[in-house]
Amino acid sequence: MIMNAVLAAALGIAPVNPALPSQTISASEYQGLIGPYSQSTDKRGTAHLKGIDRRTGRAFDIEVAANGHVEGIVGEMYVTFDYSRAA
Repeated sequence: MIMNAVLAAALGIAPVNPALPSQTISASEYQGLIGPYSQSTDKRGTAHLKGIDRRTGRAFDIEVAANGHVEGIVGEMYVTFDYSRAA
């Protein structure tokens, strides 16, 4: 479920204010907007998320490191941010 929240932020579906130090995104709010994607994890613990943005048709390829660092490509745009689970 956390990967849905990560994808919602990466795809620009969830409103994110870069001026704020921390924000909460509810994965269940955006699940239906993301569309299908594949997920695999390599031996370093990095999750790889690949799919097509249902709204725009842009391909995405996102890496989510075990330490919470996210980076990847959405269409032609590079995205990077850090996440953590809410307390």
